[in-house]
Amino acid sequence: MNNVDSLLWAETDGACAHCGLKDQRVLSVHHIHPQEPKDESYDNKLLLCHNCHHLHHQGKGASKEDLLAIKERLIRKTLTQHGVNAIKTSRRSGFVVAAPYLVNHLMELGLLHQKEVISTVRTDDPQAEVVAEAIYELTLAGAKFAEKWKLD
Repeated sequence: MNNVDSLLWAETDGACAHCGLKDQRVLSVHHIHPQEPKDESYDNKLLLCHNCHHLHHQGKGASKEDLLAIKERLIRKTLTQHGVNAIKTSRRSGFVVAAPYLVNHLMELGLLHQKEVISTVRTDDPQAEVVAEAIYELTLAGAKFAEKWKLD
């Protein structure tokens, strides 16, 4: 399982994003915007059970707008309020200063990159230092993501 798929399972706690059914045997990844080649990005995928997935494609279940609203809620939950605020600040000022533990998930998603270390903390090992604070910038993918999901 890749990082994106792991994140999909984590954001719904292994349940269907629409109905909440928890049975990994019947869950599959749904692409919100079907296209060729498929957009395999995190924000284009949702975990749905077979029934919700099938009903959606038959036009009898959740609409595309319903699924987009669910995904927006899940994105805000997954990014955390600190992450959303970091993206907003970076969009407004061109950068954000943060402790790495608050924004590492945004770096893993390719939304932010670390530009410069501001401060470090020494550990018991004189050779090891931990980054305490750094400057982060929004990536091009992060800017597109923020615009798409209206993270202003």
